[in-house]
Amino acid sequence: MAGLPGVKAALKETAGKQKAKVMSKAAGHVETGWLINHIEVQEHDKGYAIVFTDPNIISINYGHWLRKTKDGPPIKWVDGIHIIEEGLH
Repeated sequence: MAGLPGVKAALKETAGKQKAKVMSKAAGHVETGWLINHIEVQEHDKGYAIVFTDPNIISINYGHWLRKTKDGPPIKWVDGIHIIEEGLH
């Protein structure tokens, strides 16, 4: 059923609306534009999905320790922005 033209169009529209919500929440956290440029809607066999292609999306979403160097001691905790969850609502 998901592959039917009318259903697929509705799924694409819904994915676009969910992406807009994600982008809106992400826009409040823009420094370089990198994250915004790595959020897209991709088609798959059964419909569409919001895809985050930033390799740091897990740390961005859930939070991470800020460090001066990659292996250095933690300086402070940076809260996540929870944009993945925004796409699920």
